[in-house]
Amino acid sequence: MSSVGSIIVEALTSSSGVTSVTELHKKQLSADWAKERGIAEAYQLNIEVNGNAVTLIFGIKSTFPLSLPCIFLNPWDMFGIIPHVEDDGYICFAQVEGLLLISENIGGIVQESLTRAINVLNDGMSGKNQMDFLDEFGAYWDRQFGIKTINSFVAPSNLVKPIKIVKNDKKWNLLDDVNDFKRFFRVPVFKTIETVNAAHGIYVPLKKGTVLIPPHPNAFWTLLEIRQLVFDNIEDSQHSVLETLLKKCKCDEVILFSLPRLSIGETLFCIRFKGIPNKIHPLLDGRASEIVPMVVKRYDKEHMLPRGGSTNDFRSKKVLLLGCGSVGGFIATELTRAGISTLTAVDMDVLKYENIFRHVLGRNHINRPKVEGIKKDIESRLPFTSVTPVCKSLSGALESGDIKLADFDLIISALGSPTDELDFNEYIRQVKAPPVVFTWLEPHGIGGHALVTNQLSVEKGCLSCLYGKSDNETYCRAAFAAKNQVFAKNIDGCRSAFTPFGSLDAVKTSELATRLAIEVLKGEISKNMVRSWRGDSREFVKNGFKLSDRYLGTTEHFIEDDTFFVRPDCNVCHR
Repeated sequence: MSSVGSIIVEALTSSSGVTSVTELHKKQLSADWAKERGIAEAYQLNIEVNGNAVTLIFGIKSTFPLSLPCIFLNPWDMFGIIPHVEDDGYICFAQVEGLLLISENIGGIVQESLTRAINVLNDGMSGKNQMDFLDEFGAYWDRQFGIKTINSFVAPSNLVKPIKIVKNDKKWNLLDDVNDFKRFFRVPVFKTIETVNAAHGIYVPLKKGTVLIPPHPNAFWTLLEIRQLVFDNIEDSQHSVLETLLKKCKCDEVILFSLPRLSIGETLFCIRFKGIPNKIHPLLDGRASEIVPMVVKRYDKEHMLPRGGSTNDFRSKKVLLLGCGSVGGFIATELTRAGISTLTAVDMDVLKYENIFRHVLGRNHINRPKVEGIKKDIESRLPFTSVTPVCKSLSGALESGDIKLADFDLIISALGSPTDELDFNEYIRQVKAPPVVFTWLEPHGIGGHALVTNQLSVEKGCLSCLYGKSDNETYCRAAFAAKNQVFAKNIDGCRSAFTPFGSLDAVKTSELATRLAIEVLKGEISKNMVRSWRGDSREFVKNGFKLSDRYLGTTEHFIEDDTFFVRPDCNVCHR
């Protein structure tokens, strides 16, 4: 026995209720539960839990005490199906995500782990934690003997509804709409989608608060139990809808269930009835030669977006992006990752080799319009997204009618041209237009800015407010660079002039603008305001440039202001 093992035995023996501790031999550790969990040492405990004689296996991995012990109930189902006890006996007594273990306190880890495992068993036996099945049901369902897999693109709702069944590459897929399925994958192979005409599908949402005890892995629900499950746990208003759909029975019937979780969202699980005589649905008075539990692999937007940090709040939002350069390209990417599924991008430029080290697109898009590259890049990576490319100037897109500002919920301008943006700022005050976020960055990484204007509840404050005049020179009062300086560089003559900044500067500015845009779309900001990030000035100063009073007046990395930029004599928003 190792020195760690001696400490473990001592800690276990002194724990309340433990009557004996026996070290398991190496041969016993060849069992599936030990192999799958990576158990290096294990001890059998005889213990009394709530008046019951219980056998537990206390195992440790080779990484212990930098990892939690693994504690198993033997046999796993001695108390029936209870929450947080898996079918190999493993007791899930703690979440390991973000857990901090004090590795010097081995005895304390052992005793605390055992105490928590016993609490899980006590709560399971008493029914105290039965509601946890609402969150854990999927994990138990997936362990049914003979379970098959089915893909689902069905959007969960509170209503019973028919669903389509299509087959591709011998896999069954449940859909609301075949076109959604095609848009998800965007590959030509799915032209061969085959509708399964011999099968019929129904989506059945169970009402909130339904608690289902998962079936035993080796003893699935009977047909009578399934009927009771359905009709006892759907809303009264949905009974007649379901009964109507059940009368349209085929040889194969699939029921996709939605079980509301206690925390958030829902668990989807599925049952397939095969070999139905006389086409009378098994949920009515019919029979089935086989009842097959099916694990559902979810590809619906409602499930996938939140898991990736996005939100479903934006499913109906439409955004217009002006400019797909270094900043605009990253904005397009992050907006769609945030859940914006309908994006229109306007830019007449093509991608050149000299652009690619600070642009979201790579060399495979060289000499192609940036907007077309943005569309191809985003739609090839992200399902549910649609990017409309408009390869024209802003004025050309407006004149041709390719874009109508009133069609959008938000406009983001990353044109990188103060002249064009000031002109557009004045234009939006004369037509019906949604809120607009203007964004730009400054040379050599000294900072970037994002300004939101045209909020419907606020009249004052616009891009023109930022621009003052002194000695016949126009300058931006938000700038971190002092006025009357020229930053453009050229390497091969005037035609190759560019403003010096790096990809990280573009990423920071795009993040600033995207976060502001998201807050506006969520309704979290209803005022006109400007935000800035303030960067390192060493490279800027080294190149002989001067900093503005705004830069020198603060040491803050992040600056937010909704008052300083509003200019009472602005000839655009103070008319």
